[in-house]
Amino acid sequence: SGQTPLMTAALTGKPKLAKVLLEAGASATVGEKDGYTPVHGAGFQGRPQIMRVLIEHGLDAGHVHADGFTPLHRACWGQESRHTETVRVLLEHGIDPNTRAGDGKTCAEMTPNSGTRTLVESWQQGGGSSKSSVGDAAQRE
Repeated sequence: SGQTPLMTAALTGKPKLAKVLLEAGASATVGEKDGYTPVHGAGFQGRPQIMRVLIEHGLDAGHVHADGFTPLHRACWGQESRHTETVRVLLEHGIDPNTRAGDGKTCAEMTPNSGTRTLVESWQQGGGSSKSSVGDAAQRE
């Protein structure tokens, strides 16, 4: 499949396995066949727990892939509440919500997810958002 065990853990939502692999010395910067690293996989699949584990182990959550997209942008594409929570994790760890992707769009401009849009827009306006208001927005989807 061209995927490392860590990427497989990221894509399938197995945070305990990801932590064990990282603690055993797995490289988190080795990409799969197309160059995507585990932070991109966690963003794309909407895996907030995995994203936390990866960030806690020093991964660059703002990594820009050759296609011009970051893990934030990949999470913004998702339509489920887990994608919104992944976006929240990234924002809480200092990722700029105004970062433009390879197509020139920000997360708020590209997301089909109303909960994610509400979260990002409130973050852009006030530098953060309460968990309850975003959780409520995600529930309204």
